[in-house]
Amino acid sequence: MLINTSNINQLNRGFSKVYRSAYDETPEWGSKVATTIRSNHGTEVHGWMQRILAMREWDGPRLIQNLVSTDYTLTNKTYELTVGVEVNDIEDDSLGVYEPMFSEMGRAQRKWPDQQLKTVLQGGTTGVGPFGEVFFTTSHALDPAGNQSNNFTSTALNATNYDNVRAAMTAYTGEDGEPLGVMPNLLVVPPQLEKTAREILNADIIANSAGTAGVTNVLRGSAELLVVPELANQSTTWYLMDTTKGIKPLVWQLRQSPSLVSKTSPTDENVFNDDQFLYGSKARGVAGYGLWWLAARAIA
Repeated sequence: MLINTSNINQLNRGFSKVYRSAYDETPEWGSKVATTIRSNHGTEVHGWMQRILAMREWDGPRLIQNLVSTDYTLTNKTYELTVGVEVNDIEDDSLGVYEPMFSEMGRAQRKWPDQQLKTVLQGGTTGVGPFGEVFFTTSHALDPAGNQSNNFTSTALNATNYDNVRAAMTAYTGEDGEPLGVMPNLLVVPPQLEKTAREILNADIIANSAGTAGVTNVLRGSAELLVVPELANQSTTWYLMDTTKGIKPLVWQLRQSPSLVSKTSPTDENVFNDDQFLYGSKARGVAGYGLWWLAARAIA
């Protein structure tokens, strides 16, 4: 290929098309568990309500409900991905190896939020959420309920434990002692627990306590299943979530979406000195925690 402006522009359009196609076609799971919040600054301070609002009978002067709130600070992080294409390969029309590279680049950019949310989710036993508490803990304090747990140890995934965690979540209460209205609808598991999870959620008949078949599965259809390959490094950990509310269990704060840019001018330093075209992307964002009572963690 002759290195001229027209051919370089055509080459860039082709690589960009491959990148965008892979980006658009790559499945992601983060949007199912995290609320996306657009960011306009390097750091955002979020106010979170600690009380659930409820209507009351208007039988006198209005009762002003002064919400107790807490500030939750999330600072965006910057990420980049850069690849090089040898000018000699372009001149020799040896570009077959590069299209898969740009496809993989698009896939990686699409999965960028998933990777950050995976780290936050698995770090929830030490990571601090909006209320100054560890996100997954046995000691969430909401008066007058006392301590409430969303972290269940020695709790392997089976029908009984799934039902117990689900019941605990539906019983969460707020500061006024009233139920928070939690209704878990999403079971999140690593690939190693997919078969067990499908049996709990989809089977018509399950084994009874003696291990023989013949018991109607009353949990069938009680939640959707989300199998997350990125969670495979913790093979016995599973999560139950309520994603039906206005806010989801996790937060994805997005400052800048990834986009592909190029340095392919013959006068660019990388071309002049290294005989190489460069293609790169930059993105900014950060993952964080939402409301603790919308997610529970369990581990065998």
